[in-house]
Amino acid sequence: MKHGLRVSGSWLVSVVLVVPALLAPACRMAGEKGTTYYVSPTGNDANSGAAIDQAWSTIERANRQSFRPGDRLLFEGGSTFGGNLVLDSGDAGTSELPVIVGSYGVGRATIQAGLGYAVLVRDAGNVEVGDLVCVGADRTRNHGAGVAFVNSLPGNTRLKGVRIRNIEAKGFGRELTAKGAYPEGHQLPQGAGILVAGYASDRSKSGYEDVEITGCTAHDNAYCGILVTGYWADRPARYANAKVHIADCRAYENPGDPLYHENHSGSGILVEDCDGGLVERCVAHKNGWLCDDAPGGPCGIWTAVANRVTIQSCESYSNRTGTAADGDGFDLDGGCTECVLQYNYSHDNDGAGILVYTYANAPHTDRGNIVRWNISENDAIKRRGYGAIMVGNDGDGMSGIEIYQNTFITDQPADGVVNIRGKDIGVSFRNNIILSTSAIPLIRIDNAEVAPIFQGNLYWNSGDLFARVAGRGLRTFEEWRKAGMETHEGRSVGQFADPRLDLKAPRGTAGDLSRLASLAAFRPPRGSAALKGTIDLGSLGIDPGPRDFSGHPFPKTLQAGAWASRP
Repeated sequence: MKHGLRVSGSWLVSVVLVVPALLAPACRMAGEKGTTYYVSPTGNDANSGAAIDQAWSTIERANRQSFRPGDRLLFEGGSTFGGNLVLDSGDAGTSELPVIVGSYGVGRATIQAGLGYAVLVRDAGNVEVGDLVCVGADRTRNHGAGVAFVNSLPGNTRLKGVRIRNIEAKGFGRELTAKGAYPEGHQLPQGAGILVAGYASDRSKSGYEDVEITGCTAHDNAYCGILVTGYWADRPARYANAKVHIADCRAYENPGDPLYHENHSGSGILVEDCDGGLVERCVAHKNGWLCDDAPGGPCGIWTAVANRVTIQSCESYSNRTGTAADGDGFDLDGGCTECVLQYNYSHDNDGAGILVYTYANAPHTDRGNIVRWNISENDAIKRRGYGAIMVGNDGDGMSGIEIYQNTFITDQPADGVVNIRGKDIGVSFRNNIILSTSAIPLIRIDNAEVAPIFQGNLYWNSGDLFARVAGRGLRTFEEWRKAGMETHEGRSVGQFADPRLDLKAPRGTAGDLSRLASLAAFRPPRGSAALKGTIDLGSLGIDPGPRDFSGHPFPKTLQAGAWASRP
C-alpha cells in the first residue's frame, strides 16, 4: 500500500506534419502581440532568432532570451537539439497571451537532455509546452524529468495556466550516486516523464491551478510516467494543486527504482495533493516491476491526498511490482475525499484491480469515495490478499465508501475476489457481479468492527467456500445471509447464480480505448440472473451516474454488473 509522496489522446501516431494551430504563428488572432523565435541546426546563435532564416542554433542561446507574454519558441521539427531548456519567473505569460514552446515544420523536434531536465519551467505560469520528444540519457543515469513545471515560490502560491500537449518523454531518472533521493531532499523532484510539482522553498502548499496534460506518452522513466504532486504536510489546510485535467495519455514501462526504498516508485499516472481533477481516456501498462523493498508500491493510475478527483474511461493492465506491495490497476489511496473511479477496465495486474485504501497518518480522513461501473478481470496475479478489489484501512478509518455496478472477476489464486481489511471501514457493495472462475472464496473480511453492507449483488464460484469472515469460513450463500448480508428493508436480496457471461469472447483492447464499449464478454445475456434482483440505487439517495460501462443510458431497471444496457 502507498504511504503518500513525501515531497513533498488520442494515441501518439506517426505524423507527417506537426504544425498545431496552438503553435503556428499564422493561426494567432489578429492584434495579438508576441515574437516567434526559431531554433534550427542550420541557424546561428548570432542571428536575431525572430525569423526562420534568422534562426538560432542552440538551446543555450534560447536560455539567454527573456520571453514576454505571447512569445513563442519553436524548434525545427525532425531535428535533435542537445541541452536543457529552462524558463523561469521572468518568462511567464498571461492567460490571454501564454508563452509557447514547441515545434515548427515537419514532425516534432527532439530535445536530448543528457543527465538533466529536457524542459524545466520554474516559478512561471501561463506557459504551454507541446509537440516535442524529450529524451534523457537513460533512467539509471539521468537526474531530471522530461517536461517539468516546478513552483518553488513560498506562501501557498498557486500559479495558473499549465499546458503540456503531445509530448513523448523517456529515459529520465535520478542520479543514483547523489546523496538523498527524490522526492525528498534538497534536489528538485526527479525521475518522471512529465512532472507538475509544488516545491515551495518554505515547504508550503504552493503549486499549480488550471493544468492540462493531453495526448502525451511517458515511458522508460524510473520514478513515474506522469506525476502531479506537492510538498507533504501532516494536516494541511489546503491542497498544492487544483483543477488538473489529464486526458488521452499513455504511461508504460516505467519500472520503478530498485535503489529507492523510502516509498513507492514505478507508477504510470499519479495525481496527488490536488483539489478537483479529472483523468480520462488514459492507458497505463507494464509499469512498476523494479519497485523493491519499499513500504508502498506502484499503481497504474491513481490518486491520493485529493478531493473530488475523478478517474474515468481508462485502461490499466499488466502493471507489476517487485518485492514491494501493490502493482494495482487503479487506486483511491490515503487522503482521498469524494473521489470517483468509473468506467475503467483493469486486468492482469500483480495487485488489486481496484484498491481503496488509507494509510497511517494520511493527511485527510478518507470519506465519500465512489467506485462504480468498472471491470476488473484476472487481477491479483502476485498479491494474493488483494483480489479484484481490496478495501483497506491502516489509518484513521474510512466512511461513506460506495462500490456499485461493477464487474469483479478473477481466475487467480487470490484470498478473495473482494477483500476488506482493517477496522472502522464504512463501505457498501451494491449491484456488483462478484465472480470467480476458480475455487477461491468470493469475499474475505478481516478485522472489521463495522460490518460492510452487501445488497443486490450477484455471486458465483465453483468452490466449496463462499466467504471467509474474521477467520471463519462461510460455505454457502445462505450462511452469508444468516451473517446479516444481502437483506434490504426486511427482505432477502442478492443471488448466488451463474451470470452466464461469455468469458471465451474476445476481450482486452491492447490499449485501444475505442474498443472498451464492445467488450461483450462482460455483458449479461438475455435470461441471465444478473438481469434481476438488484437494488434501486435512487431510492437510497445514490446517484447511479450518467451511463453504464458501454456508454448506454440506464434502463428503468438496473442489472448487476458494469453493463446496464439490454443485450
